Amino acid sequence: MPMVAELAEWLKEKRGKEVDLTTYRLERSLDAQKGVGIPAAGGVFYGERWREAFSGMADGVLVDEPGIEPAALAADVQFVRARRKDAWFSLPAPHMLGFRDAYIGDEEEFSETIANGYARLAREMRDIGVPGHILVADRADAIELEVLAGKKILFFPRNPGTLDLELLLDYQGDLILPAKDLGRAADLMERFRVRKLILLDAEVKDLAAAAAFTDPDMLVAGGYCEDGCPDYWSNLVDRAFIAR
Repeated sequence: MPMVAELAEWLKEKRGKEVDLTTYRLERSLDAQKGVGIPAAGGVFYGERWREAFSGMADGVLVDEPGIEPAALAADVQFVRARRKDAWFSLPAPHMLGFRDAYIGDEEEFSETIANGYARLAREMRDIGVPGHILVADRADAIELEVLAGKKILFFPRNPGTLDLELLLDYQGDLILPAKDLGRAADLMERFRVRKLILLDAEVKDLAAAAAFTDPDMLVAGGYCEDGCPDYWSNLVDRAFIAR
């Protein structure tokens, strides 16, 4: 979150444009990822924008016929694509928005309705140029995975140590692990059809160790930074190579 003086200076640069605090945070999240091959604008904070894009809600409770209102998301796409056309968007998975039901009356049907709303909003954004979405998840939810998981929507386990990776890999071909947990990779890759192994916060030695048992073309160096990120991504990029 910016200080008032910092935000005021930023607003001077945006004179004549319609922007808000979420726009500011999208820009800062993207600027921090300079040099990253596949950047993702947003983060958990971007869930607030998606909450507002669901109609039929009152304070996070579904009280009427559900629908979507994607206009604000479309404006965010235009803003981000003006800076990086290849940028994905990152946001919380549906279960992290805290929506509740007072209209449908069936828990599974409600979860599926919200997931379908996510799918429609993601499609609206992809139709105007977004390559894909990363959904930060605290748990593996079978309904969400069934509706949403695919090449253009990637579920990111915020804590792979507690999230059910086996359930996640039933639906998703990308295995995301902290480099410190690389020892789990070989077994999971033997039991599931893994398309990519994404190592978080990997050092050069970690990527070399992974390349010893998997095709280097399957390896991706990834990261997740919640706070104090100015140098995080540049340092990650500097380490993202396989020593021969």
